Amino acid sequence: MNDDTRGRVEDPPAGIPGWSATAVEPAVGGGHRYNRLRRRRIMLLVIVALVIVAAAGALVLTTQIKSPAEQAAQTKPPAQTELTATAQRTVLTTTVLAQGVVGAPAEVSPSIIGSDAGAAGGQNVQQIVTRVFARRGSTVSQGTVLLEVAGQPFFVLQGTVPAYRDLEPGESGEDIVELQEDLESLGYSVGDDSSGVFGAGTAAAVSAFYTGIGYRAPQITSGPKASRGAMIPLGEYSFVPRLPATLVTLGATVGQSVKSSGLTLALGSPVIDGQLSPSDSKLVRPGMQVTITEPGTGITVPGRVTSVSQVTATKASISGGLYVKLGVQADRPLPMSLVGQDVSLTIAAARSSGPVLAVPEAAVFAGANGATYVTRVTGTSLVRVPVRVAMSASGLLQVIPAQPGALTAGDRVLTGENYAGSKPASNPVLRQVGPNSGVKVITPVGGQG
Repeated sequence: MNDDTRGRVEDPPAGIPGWSATAVEPAVGGGHRYNRLRRRRIMLLVIVALVIVAAAGALVLTTQIKSPAEQAAQTKPPAQTELTATAQRTVLTTTVLAQGVVGAPAEVSPSIIGSDAGAAGGQNVQQIVTRVFARRGSTVSQGTVLLEVAGQPFFVLQGTVPAYRDLEPGESGEDIVELQEDLESLGYSVGDDSSGVFGAGTAAAVSAFYTGIGYRAPQITSGPKASRGAMIPLGEYSFVPRLPATLVTLGATVGQSVKSSGLTLALGSPVIDGQLSPSDSKLVRPGMQVTITEPGTGITVPGRVTSVSQVTATKASISGGLYVKLGVQADRPLPMSLVGQDVSLTIAAARSSGPVLAVPEAAVFAGANGATYVTRVTGTSLVRVPVRVAMSASGLLQVIPAQPGALTAGDRVLTGENYAGSKPASNPVLRQVGPNSGVKVITPVGGQG
């Protein structure tokens, strides 16, 4: 089809029935009308969308635009407000925190265990364990029998002189003094024997002691001291510097030989090696009460300070910094399971004798003349009350009004004020009283101090 024939209906092919030009013309004209309607609908939708977008934009702009009055209202400073607290009667306690580690107590082992007393009468006796009475962790006190070797007991007595010989009639010395004192403490009188001399009275007491623990006391059977009475062979006893003690190790098995190194006694309970910050060393003194807390279990034990060093150290520091050594004694024995554990120490450095009138540190101010006061809030009135500061603890100050009754528990006192948006007071700057009174400066309400 060329340009001359475009838009024109060709002549119908010859011989095709039903073909006519009049049947084609209406279909072509209807297609043009459909396309025009479709274009109009699209344009209409585009116009509507533009209108919606324009309306939304206008709405957003109207929310962002504020009038001068609205801007002034929103940027206006907050109204002046007063900060107050309540005066109270309470017991004030100043506490100091420290750290510590639980150490093992001093330990001792006997020089020898087992004697030849069972070989009396020419018997052939082997030094093996025949019975065990104590076990690890047991408390050992005066006269406690720990085990039996070759049928004879091994027990402990209290004394600082170590066991080094047989204790027998006719002997004298400091170890005999210890023996006599131990027998007397157990209820066995040494009679008229002189202190430090093993006489008949001491021999009778030894015999009675052995009977009391279920054994027969060895007797001297030969030599010039024969028939003088009972004796205690070396290897059946051990002097321990301090009792009660705790049995730490006992390497004894029935039927086996025992070595003295296999028996260890811990003297007393575990000890606490405290570490105190050098800045707090002047606040802590021997005799002050301490609360010992094991962080893992929360268990607390009361105690007291025994010593405060004035020399700083860094070795084995718990905090990693400088510290001074602090001696702490628990009021009751600590379990051996705490050895090697860190504990926290809370020291009551000072305590009021009873409930006192107290206010927060921020409520007490000092004027230019050094006088201290608090400002009592009564309704809408502010009343300055001169006071004397007596003690500080845990953010509170004990105050004593210059005029009795001028300030009582339950009164509201001023601790600060918000001056934003208002004219500062014309009063001179006054210092706030407290630990940092030389640093913190504010302008309080009230007359000049």
